[in-house]
Amino acid sequence: MCAFVHDIGGHMKRIALTIALAASAFVTPAKAWNSRGHMVVAAIAWDRMTPAARAQASVLLRINPDYATWVAGIASDDRDRIAFMQAATWPDDLRSRICTGRPECVDDDRYEPADAGNNLNIGYRDKRLRRYWHFVDIPFTNDGTATKPPFRYNAETQINLFSDSLRDASLGDEAKSFDLSWLLHMVGDVHQPLHATSRFNVTFRGGDDGGNGVIVCSPTAAKCETKNRPFKLHSLWDDAIGTSGDATSAWRKAGGLIAQLRDPTSFLSTMLARADLNSAPGDWIKESAALAQAYAYVPPIGAGKGPYFPGADYRRNAGSIAEQQIVIAGARLAQMLNRQLG
Repeated sequence: MCAFVHDIGGHMKRIALTIALAASAFVTPAKAWNSRGHMVVAAIAWDRMTPAARAQASVLLRINPDYATWVAGIASDDRDRIAFMQAATWPDDLRSRICTGRPECVDDDRYEPADAGNNLNIGYRDKRLRRYWHFVDIPFTNDGTATKPPFRYNAETQINLFSDSLRDASLGDEAKSFDLSWLLHMVGDVHQPLHATSRFNVTFRGGDDGGNGVIVCSPTAAKCETKNRPFKLHSLWDDAIGTSGDATSAWRKAGGLIAQLRDPTSFLSTMLARADLNSAPGDWIKESAALAQAYAYVPPIGAGKGPYFPGADYRRNAGSIAEQQIVIAGARLAQMLNRQLG
């Protein structure tokens, strides 16, 4: 029995609904979720945003230092949409860059640096990678091991801060551009189930870091590494709707999901109609944590470090849940930006 307790009243019904709907849709082929997933979230949001919110978002994103790279070679009519999608990957792009000797990129570890509690709404002058803004590790245990609470400053605190900042007349556009770039990313992050929890047990007394301590392998080739590094359970879920980083491919994927959403008889349309798009970010995170505990930490995933060999059924389940979470994330992001920028 997990130690995670749903003590949030009526919200438990929404979590149960999300899990039940996920369980009924395991016919979707599993693919992957990383930069592609973030761009699909943004594309779904863009489709649902008002013209006024789109226009304001586009003005702000032109300030991002990577804007020229995002729109290079893109037709003028498509630049705003593609930039919006690419901006959703920007915080991860920073993490992939080599920081040594580069004053524009200050490396820090994934834990909270000393300035975590400071007023950090300073825009692109903030050169740290802020890895702790990407997740909220709600702890759980299934063997009674003591748990530790999430970091005080995390994806939830920053989503709330940066969302409010978009309507702050005292804040300049440069800071709002930074805030928007992070919001596009973090809203997607917290809908990935393993960005919302950490498992504690006798093997992982400090927590398994959202599945990053668990090695998984391809059952067909017994492959346990990628790029000469162990392949992790967390990465399997990150990669659940495809690994292509191409924005055009992501737009096509989003188009297929959007078409389903416009069909009132489709599963995704029914699921989204029942989702609470106006709930608070803290509720989104609790939903994701519940999904992780119900579907990520199940056989063949055991209690140790692995390696484990998740088969086709497990991967299909992960892909189905990822698609549903990406759709919900995009719809919630649109609601937020229509309210704050529209």
